[in-house]
Parts: sequence; structure tokens; C-alpha cells
Amino acid sequence: MPDLAYQIERLQVRHGNDSLLDCQQLHIPAHRVSAVIAAHAPEHSLLLQALAGAHGPQQGSLFGQPLPQAGHHDARIAWLAPAATNPRQRLFDYVLQGRLPASRWLQRPSALDRDAATLALRLVVLEALAGQRLASLNPSEQQLARIACSLAQPAPLLLLDQWTAHLSVQQQLLLMQRLARLAPTGRTIVCTLPEHSPAASHAQWLVLLAGGRLLAQGSPAQLQPAENRHQPRHSAPFASPTATWPSRLAA
Repeated sequence: MPDLAYQIERLQVRHGNDSLLDCQQLHIPAHRVSAVIAAHAPEHSLLLQALAGAHGPQQGSLFGQPLPQAGHHDARIAWLAPAATNPRQRLFDYVLQGRLPASRWLQRPSALDRDAATLALRLVVLEALAGQRLASLNPSEQQLARIACSLAQPAPLLLLDQWTAHLSVQQQLLLMQRLARLAPTGRTIVCTLPEHSPAASHAQWLVLLAGGRLLAQGSPAQLQPAENRHQPRHSAPFASPTATWPSRLAA
């Protein structure tokens, strides 16, 4: 049985008296690509923020250890890198910057750092543009550069929120395929996807949200069509496949 990255008993986000998100018995496997899908985009972004500890204490564990604490940097977690602020910076240097913490920016990068940056660029199919200045990149290439910068980080868990911006369907599919091959080497990747995204077919674990609650979770083969959208359902983690991918998401 694969290990669990997140094993959460209760995750809740409230605003005053309103419950914005309430998930119980949420499981996310380690060394897999998990996609969070919601009918309303803010819900899946809110879940990733909660997984990073941005909304206070939750009940559960991350890699068998306490969950992230709000307001504290957690070396286990990397986010989608911010957009570059220096248009004259070369692409390789921008991606390499994601590899180096602020305390090492004045140090010469190691061969391992450079190899990690090169691999990240190769994964997003930008290796040929490594020497180009960021200003010369089109919007989709700039978005892929942000993803490469994120992949270069050494954190074992990567949270990719709204990463599909400016990317074509073909680019999304290719990147999901490559992330799925990368994950078993030691990276746990949790990403958001729009509802009905074809890229969801390449995710290895799915978390479906509806109305601020967990509708279903499991591998694509495990999930059954959720006919009653108001009743949260989930399969047992890593159960034997018993059903096909939900038709409403396969479009």
C-alpha cells in the first residue's frame, strides 16, 4: 500500500459563522500527482491553502508529522513560484533562483543545483530556451518557467495552485504526464484543475469538492459517478478499482 502524504481527520475553514470548507477523512498519497477539482475555483485553491497551514490548525498529519503551522515556513512544502520581476534575467538563472534559499543567493550554485534547474527546464520543455531573457518569453512560456522554478525546489511536497493559466490543453496534458513520471522518484504533487479538465485523466489521485465539502476521493478507476452531488462520498484509500472515471469529468 502506498504511503500517505496527508492523512487528515478534519480540515475546516470558516469565515465568521460561515463554513467555507469542511473535509473529513481526507487522504492524499505520497509520491503521486493528486488533482483537486471543484465546481467553483475558489474551493480548490482554499483547500491547498489549508493544506499549507494558512487557515489555522487542522487535525491530521503530513508525512507522519504535525501539519504545517500558520505563519511558519515549512521546508516540506513548495508553492508555485512567483512571476519573475526582472525581465532581463535569463530563464536558467530564474529557475536556479528557486533552487537557492535567500540565505544562499550570494553563494555560487553547486553542480547539484544546476542539474536540478536543468532537469526542471527539461520537464516543462523549455531547456532550449535556458539562455533567453524572460522578457522574450510568451505568456505560456513564462507560466512554464514558474512551474520549472517550483520543480527545482528541494521540498518533497509541491502545491501547484492555478498552474494551468496561459497553458494550452496539449501543454497541460504533456506536463501532467511528465509530473506523473516524476512523482514516484520522491515528489508529492498536489495541483488544482478546472472542472472537466482533460488533464485530470493523467492524475493518479483525485479529490472532488462540491459546496465546500469533500464529494469524493480516490484513483480515477476507484471513483463512481456521483449522482447525488449533495452527499459527500469517498472511497477507501487505495482500494481495488471497482468503477470507471466519472463521466461528468471525462468530457
